[in-house]
Amino acid sequence: MNEIEIESVTKNLVDALEKKDVERAVSTFTDDAEWFTPNGTFKGKNEIRRYISWMTNNLKDLKFVIDGVGILIQGNKGIHQSIYEGIYRGIKVKAANICTYEFAEDKIKRHWTVNDRLSLASQVAKGPIARKAVNTIIAKAEAGLH
Repeated sequence: MNEIEIESVTKNLVDALEKKDVERAVSTFTDDAEWFTPNGTFKGKNEIRRYISWMTNNLKDLKFVIDGVGILIQGNKGIHQSIYEGIYRGIKVKAANICTYEFAEDKIKRHWTVNDRLSLASQVAKGPIARKAVNTIIAKAEAGLH
């Protein structure tokens, strides 16, 4: 599989996620694929299907906007840097997102997702106690940076 084909599979997955096409998204993975996410590790197409279903049901109007390095492919590996936007439980969210991929034959074998969960938490925290807790964590993380 050449680098143009790998980039095409990556873009196909992103497009399928945005369109909530769970089966098309799942079809980009090998049968024994693994997807490592901040929400857990999902192994095999059935678990990946469950995760994608959860994601597409809980994030409305999901959109990935290419950012930073964009899409880079080298050999059978790739990286996709973006900002993702959506609506989670009625709240607009936006966060940095980096995905790395390892391909086997013409499908994704391993997929890692890293995103800015602290930023997401601060966007969806409801109520004074939740907001105070998140803001305290952010303040501690940023201590000494300003």
